[in-house]
Amino acid sequence: MALLLTKRRRVAAVTATVVAAAAVTTAGLLYNMDDNEPHYRGYLERIGGEEEEEGHGVEGIVGDPESESSEILSSITSVANARLAPYGSVAAGQLSSSLGDFRSLASNGSTWSEVTNLPYDADDPNYRDPNFSNSSGGAGYVAGRVTGLAAGGGYLFAGGANGGVFRKKLNNLDDPADDGKWQAISDSILSLSTGDLEYHDGALWYATGEANTGATSYVGAGVFRNSRAASSDLATAQFTDTDRLGGTELESRGINKVRFDDVTHWAYAGTTRGLWRYPLDKSNKPVAGRTWTNVFMPNPTADSNISQPYKNIVNDVAIDDAGGVLANAAWRNGDASYNGFYYSATGAPNTFTQVNPQGALGYQQVGNTEFAWGTDAAGKKSVLYAVVESPTKLSHSPMTVLYGVFKSASGTLAGPWTQIADSGKLQASGSALSGANGLYYRPGVQAWYNNFILAEPGHPDHVWLGLEEVYETTNGGSNWTTPGPYWNFGLKCWAISDAENTCPQTTHSDQHSVITYGNRVYVGNDGGVKSRPVNGTLDSLGHAKDWANHSQGLGTLQYYSVGVGVDPQRGGYAISGGLQDNGGSLLRGDRKDNQGNAEMVSPFGGDGGDIIVDSKNGCHILDEYVYLELWMTTTCGQTDGSKNAVIDLAVPDANPRFTAPFRPVRGSENTGDHASERWVAGGNSIWTHDLGFSTTEEQAESLANHGWTKRATLGSTGRMVVGLDAVADPTAKQDATKDVVVAAWCGESNCNSGGFTRGVQTNFGGSWHELDMTGLPSRYPSAVHIDSVSGNAATVYLVFNGYNRRFIEGPGAQQDHVWKGVLTKDGKVTWTNESAGTPDVPGTDVVRYGSKLVVGTDYGVMVGTIDSAGAVSDWKRIGNVSGTTGALPLTTVFDLTVGADGYLYAATHGRGIWKTPLSLL
Repeated sequence: MALLLTKRRRVAAVTATVVAAAAVTTAGLLYNMDDNEPHYRGYLERIGGEEEEEGHGVEGIVGDPESESSEILSSITSVANARLAPYGSVAAGQLSSSLGDFRSLASNGSTWSEVTNLPYDADDPNYRDPNFSNSSGGAGYVAGRVTGLAAGGGYLFAGGANGGVFRKKLNNLDDPADDGKWQAISDSILSLSTGDLEYHDGALWYATGEANTGATSYVGAGVFRNSRAASSDLATAQFTDTDRLGGTELESRGINKVRFDDVTHWAYAGTTRGLWRYPLDKSNKPVAGRTWTNVFMPNPTADSNISQPYKNIVNDVAIDDAGGVLANAAWRNGDASYNGFYYSATGAPNTFTQVNPQGALGYQQVGNTEFAWGTDAAGKKSVLYAVVESPTKLSHSPMTVLYGVFKSASGTLAGPWTQIADSGKLQASGSALSGANGLYYRPGVQAWYNNFILAEPGHPDHVWLGLEEVYETTNGGSNWTTPGPYWNFGLKCWAISDAENTCPQTTHSDQHSVITYGNRVYVGNDGGVKSRPVNGTLDSLGHAKDWANHSQGLGTLQYYSVGVGVDPQRGGYAISGGLQDNGGSLLRGDRKDNQGNAEMVSPFGGDGGDIIVDSKNGCHILDEYVYLELWMTTTCGQTDGSKNAVIDLAVPDANPRFTAPFRPVRGSENTGDHASERWVAGGNSIWTHDLGFSTTEEQAESLANHGWTKRATLGSTGRMVVGLDAVADPTAKQDATKDVVVAAWCGESNCNSGGFTRGVQTNFGGSWHELDMTGLPSRYPSAVHIDSVSGNAATVYLVFNGYNRRFIEGPGAQQDHVWKGVLTKDGKVTWTNESAGTPDVPGTDVVRYGSKLVVGTDYGVMVGTIDSAGAVSDWKRIGNVSGTTGALPLTTVFDLTVGADGYLYAATHGRGIWKTPLSLL
């Protein structure tokens, strides 16, 4: 998620902006007409909804391949219909097959090394722009989103959203400073997307497939169990594919929760496609050689209907003392036919019935729900808690989508339930989402995306609640405090100067996971992991004074982009990138004033999207917040907060993608100092900026559209650019009208709807026109590279993403991801498939270096050799097989950059930035 107010230090100015926008966009909210879900833009940070990067669409839910309809099987095996967007799924087993194809590629012999392996300091006082940085907010060192936590055997385990499992030794539970270092232990398995982590029966259970339905949530490959995870031998602690329980039946699903029935001996998995269970033996260890069995599907007929993806989502499951199974089944946006609570006394198939809750909790507003048991001193499950999202509020209230926090003193789903908290009560508990910060957003505004609830074992009245913030009650909900406020901005203790800032450190925003272990409570969020004593201390505002940070060394950063340039002040190269909910990072070389210590800091706050870095000067950075809200610095963002270091260069586009593309125009010169290239950006329109990094703050404020010029519009306002490249005319380097631009787009209402279309628009030949897409895959083109422009012809390479939204997978299993187009000035194009010899893996980015075409994918990076005619062959995998020395972790590569320092850089969405020598390609 992003952080609250883009111009947060100027609350009055922001408020005026929001009020002015309200006349057109309902208090700054723009709605996707497909499902009326809020899209936040402009000067508002989107804490009202984790953005759907490609819009809203269809999650794949296809059953056992043997039971699939002939229509679905036909689409899976048909080249013409390969990976159709927006509807579809990949049959169980497809991930295994695709990864097997990728692993079988021969290696090119190069090795990868991690770049972003320094602690990432979001609070560095030297990078504290008063308007655009989050520095001094109190998050400290940060990592990427942690969606699973577990502990056992003296170890802490953390699961990254798309980064796999890390572990570290807890040498002294009373002093986290004595902890060991984080170690990755799952790099070689089928999926690094984390749904849940549980430590049970002396083993670590890893449920893959993040299931919160956010834009960057990826499906998984089932449940893995490792009984060696808490051993001292890291080699044997590693997860392998043989650790998977069952077969492929849970592949391509998201898994919300895994729970255990130690009475009648079952493990249950609540997934995006029903509730499943696996048999345990009498010692509550899994029975070997068995498979997961589906026990509850709210709408069985929808399971084989690829146009009805949200009909069988199970968000949580809880087991009572008698072995009864409680479940919440609900789609966050509402479905009166099945949203609600369900119960079975045995958990057997066809025994679940819907329960009508009594008291303050009515089934009409039951959406995404998390359960927690309150246990007494003897371990009896005496009280049931629930934090409930409201589909009704999601559709109609931008302030919050929290229905409430409820308690069933009887310990049953029927209740009667009493409400122990709502958004207003939590707001008054010390929340940072109050006062000016809470003017438009209140606690629970993302209750469908970030939610947890947990009661201290043996103390049923002591409860922790996670939404955007961390809340706590010690008396069963009569009173609440906010030990982990959203941030410190706006609090009485806060000041931009560290010397005057008396606020204690807080957690990062957006809570996803929680556990207790020993005498500590651990929380996982969009910034990593924090912990504090179970009975910790609070300041006078109800905020914790004793958070310990566990994010240093946790390599789960989720990058969208990477850029590299010479560091003019320190020598070497500065490396920048945009991240999910962790702003724009900057990795710099040795400090000349601090005994050679390198640093990784955050000049830009909020979310980070695409990025441009001047290769000649790495302190020249153009960073995207979201929706082409672009921020520029020419000083690496250095400031102590007393002056600005960042300039607002937002593009006023009608409908840009959440992380919209913008690029330097290769071979161009800006019209200011001529020292760097100008820019092109793509939203619903194509825009150019002639001044580029020579833009002054005065020009940014005085020029129309911050200096951006609209060059073309895609047509329908629902269309938006997803892939973009541009080259200058070498005889007119400063003339943007002579640039050749190629823009790949998707639409119409968004990039994942019943009206999905895709296309490629270009001005090659002198006028803007659509290219003929006959024969190309019916998927959205994720990246484009202009290879050459010569006389009457131009050659481009196009790569297609096999998915239309990260947690969905479209039908098909063909290798149609890399294409070459030869364009002529009369508007014609000839496409050829350059995918022969490549695995069936979604493509994400494409660049050329010498005679090599390099393609980023969901599993890593591959390289092919280009001949004199532009044909590509001899595809190889760059690096070793994942999980071995010199390999890239098995996670999605979002962006590739050819660095001037002789390295190819890969920005991964879950495991940071990596590099490999260009000379070895």
